Amino acid sequence: MKYFTFSIIAISLVLSNCGFHLRGHGRSGFQFSSAYIQSTSANKIAKSIKLRLMEADVEISSAIDKAQVVIYLSDEAIDRRVLSVSSITGKQEEFELNYRVEMELKKSDGTVLLEKQKISLLRDYLFDEQAVLAMWSEDEILREEMFNDIIEQIIRRLQIVTF
Repeated sequence: MKYFTFSIIAISLVLSNCGFHLRGHGRSGFQFSSAYIQSTSANKIAKSIKLRLMEADVEISSAIDKAQVVIYLSDEAIDRRVLSVSSITGKQEEFELNYRVEMELKKSDGTVLLEKQKISLLRDYLFDEQAVLAMWSEDEILREEMFNDIIEQIIRRLQIVTF
């Protein structure tokens, strides 16, 4: 029991001194303290980015000229396409989901910090006609995971911006 307790304490000390931190939403890491979010056809992502920035103590400005940076989000879309069809039944067997959004980051004076770029994720999954309800659920879960992955990619890109 003594060795177990000692081991736990030693591991805790080592991890706390090596710079290891659990992933979380509370850490800031942004070089800016205020932002304005302009969304064109990307309202769901814009809302999540706004919440994440507010959690990190970044002020969301109501006007472009009051913000240090302007985040432009546009063309959020998710497409589903058929990848394969059964040669026996002629029914769809495999699908691909493509979730994408465009982002750009500028200073309030118009200086470009991040060029306009398309963030796109692809996922594919098999469709089992014996488990239609489960497949619908899998589609929804994949969409939600892809949405969260895109949010994380945008946040990471915002964190690396320097002035």
